[in-house]
Amino acid sequence: MIVTTRHEAPPEVQEQARTFACKFGVRFVERKKMSIARLHEMSDYILVVTDNGLRAYSKGTSEPFFFHPGMAMLRIKRLLNGDTDVMVQACGLRKGDSFLDCTLGLAADSIVASFVVGAEGRIVGLESERIPGIIVEEGLKRYESPLQEAQEAMRRIEVVPMHHLTFLRQCENNSFDIVYFDPMFFQAIVTSESIAPLRPFANYESLSLAAIEEAKRVARRRIVMKNHRESPDFENFGFMRFKKMERAFTYGIIEVGGEAE
Repeated sequence: MIVTTRHEAPPEVQEQARTFACKFGVRFVERKKMSIARLHEMSDYILVVTDNGLRAYSKGTSEPFFFHPGMAMLRIKRLLNGDTDVMVQACGLRKGDSFLDCTLGLAADSIVASFVVGAEGRIVGLESERIPGIIVEEGLKRYESPLQEAQEAMRRIEVVPMHHLTFLRQCENNSFDIVYFDPMFFQAIVTSESIAPLRPFANYESLSLAAIEEAKRVARRRIVMKNHRESPDFENFGFMRFKKMERAFTYGIIEVGGEAE
C-alpha cells in the first residue's frame, strides 16, 4: 500500500497523508500529476487522502472504496419514528447493552446498534483487514451527518484492527451481551451495490467452529449471525433461524442466556 493525496492538495492535506503513511509504516508518494493507473504501477493498493476523507483503490477496479453509513441512516430514522429493525430484534438489543461486532465491514449494523444501546452501552467493531479498518475508523470519527443521533452513534464505536478469533480468545467470560457475526456471504447478492467497493479489500474467510465456541463463552445473552439464507453455517454451527427474513439474507441465533424474541 502507498499513501498519496488528491491532485493539487493543500499543505494540510499533504501533511495528513504523510502522517497516515508514517502511522501505518508505508510509503508516501507525492501525487503531482500522476493518475491512479500510474500509481498502481507502484502498488496494488492506493490510499488517497482528500479534503473529505479517505479513498482506497484496488488494482483492477475503477470504483474507490470510501466510508458512508449507507442504510444505517434510514434505519435510525425509522427507529426514531417508532418502526422496528430486524437486526435489532434478532439481537434483542436494548439501551445499555454491550455489542461486539466481529466482522465490522462498512459498520452499518454497528451504527444502528450504537444508536439503540446509547451512550450507556458499548460497541466494539473488529476488522481484520487493514484498509477497510483504516477507512471505516476514520469515517466513523469524521463523517458529518445531518442526523445528530446517527453522528453521535458513529462516534461511540470503538474500532479494533484484529481478527475476531484472536480478540475473542483474549476476552473474559461474559464480556459482551451480544456477539455478532456478519461474514462476507458465500453467495454474493447482486443487488447489494453499497458493498461492492469493499469486496476487493474484504476478508472472505469462513466462520470457524472455534470462533463460535469462543463466542459462546464471551456472550452473556446471545450470539447472532447474519448470512445468506442458503448458507450452510446456520445448521453447521447450531444457529436457530430468526423468524423474519430480509430478502436474500436472514439471521441466526444461539442463546446463551435470556430468551429469543
